[in-house]
Amino acid sequence: MIIISKLKLYDENAAINHVKSLGFARHAATNGETKTINYIRKELDKENLDVREEPFEWTKTSTKLRKLIFLWIFIVFTINEILLLYPLFTWIILPIYGLFFIILILGGKVAFDYTRFIFIGKKKESKNIITTIQAKDLYPKRPVIIFSAHHDSVSSNFPNKMIKPFYVSVILTLLSSLLLHIILSIWSIVILFTAVQIEVTYMSLRNLSLIIGFILLTEVFINFFRKNTNNSIGSIDNASGVAILIELAKLIKKNPLERTDVIFLWCGAEEMGLWGSKHYCNMHFEELDYDYDLDKSYNINIDMVGLYINIVYETGLIKKKKINKNLNEILEVSALQQKIPLEKTSLAFGVGSDHLVFRAFTKNAEKKDFQVCCFSSRDVSKYIHSKKDTPDKCSSINLNACIDICYNAIKSLDLRVE
Repeated sequence: MIIISKLKLYDENAAINHVKSLGFARHAATNGETKTINYIRKELDKENLDVREEPFEWTKTSTKLRKLIFLWIFIVFTINEILLLYPLFTWIILPIYGLFFIILILGGKVAFDYTRFIFIGKKKESKNIITTIQAKDLYPKRPVIIFSAHHDSVSSNFPNKMIKPFYVSVILTLLSSLLLHIILSIWSIVILFTAVQIEVTYMSLRNLSLIIGFILLTEVFINFFRKNTNNSIGSIDNASGVAILIELAKLIKKNPLERTDVIFLWCGAEEMGLWGSKHYCNMHFEELDYDYDLDKSYNINIDMVGLYINIVYETGLIKKKKINKNLNEILEVSALQQKIPLEKTSLAFGVGSDHLVFRAFTKNAEKKDFQVCCFSSRDVSKYIHSKKDTPDKCSSINLNACIDICYNAIKSLDLRVE
C-alpha cells in the first residue's frame, strides 16, 4: 500500500487551505451558504468536473418537533405533579401515561423516519452539489461509491458539550419520575378499594416524586428555549469533510476507478434535519437502483475529521451492533497498512449524520448489502456548534490521512469487483 500524499498526487496543503477559506458562518439559506457553494464549484471547475447544483426546500421541522415533544412532556408531567397532591385521584396518572406513550411512539416513528418529508414552519431553500466520476469500464449495473459531507454549519445558544449530559439527566429524571408515578398510582387504586390508609411511606415517596418531577420540568423548560444560531464557522463540523471531498474528487478525476463509479455529494441543511441527503435520495434513489448494483455499493460519509480521525464502528445503548458488514474493516486495513492512526468509536445512539438517510432508503428498498460508514470524531463537543470551531483545530496531517485512507480503500474495493 502506497501513501499517495507522499507521491505528490495531490497538494498536501490544499485540504487545510480549503478549511481556512471556508472560515465563515455557513448556516443553511444564508449568504454564507451561497459563498460555500460558489467556492466548492470553483474548485471543482478547475478539474473540469461536471458539477450539478440541486436546490431543495426545507423547514425547521426537527426543531419544531423537538419543541413539541418537550412541550408534551412538560404538559403531561405538570398534570401528574398536580395529581400527586391528591392521593385519591393519583390513579388518573395511569391512563394519562397510556395516552402519553401512544403519542410519543407515533411521534417518534414520524420523527425518526429518514425517508419522510415533513414541512413544519416557513420553507427555505438550500442546495446540494453533486459530481459523478465514471469508471473506465462502463459496463451495466456496476457498483457505485457515494462520498457525502454536509457543507452547512450551525451553532447553539446552549453549550454543545452540555447537551449530552443534559439529555442523560432528562432521561434519568424522566424514568425515575415515571417509576414513582406508577407506584403511587397503583397505591392510589389500592387506597380507593381497600381500607388501607395513607401512611408515612406513601407521603415520603410522594414528596420525593414531586422533587424529581420539579427537576424534570425545570430541565424541559430550559431545553424548550434552546435554539440554533449562526455564530460558528464550523471548521471541524464540517469544513473538514467538504475539503476532503474536494481533494478526493480531484484525485479520482485524474485517476478514475476501473469498474466502479464514484459520486461526490455535498449536502445542504444537514444541521437542520438531514434535508440535503433526504432530498438527494428521494430524487435519485430509483435512478441509482436502475443504473447500479446497490447490493455491491457503498456510502462513505465524512463528518468532523479535523481534530481526530475516528470511524463509527458500532452503535447501541445496551447491545452493540456493527454499522456495516466489512466496510469499516477495509478502511481500517487501509489505515493500518499506511501506518495511519484510525480510532474506532462506539456510540450509544450513533451519530446524526447523512449516512443515516442512505441506510434508511436502502433498507426500505431491501438492499441489505449496501454498506454505509461514517467518519465522525468523538471528544470534540467542546468545539463544535460554537465559536471555538476554528481552522486552527484542524490538522493538515489528519485531513490528508483521511484522503489517503479513503482513496486506497476504494481502490481496494474496486479490485474486488468481479
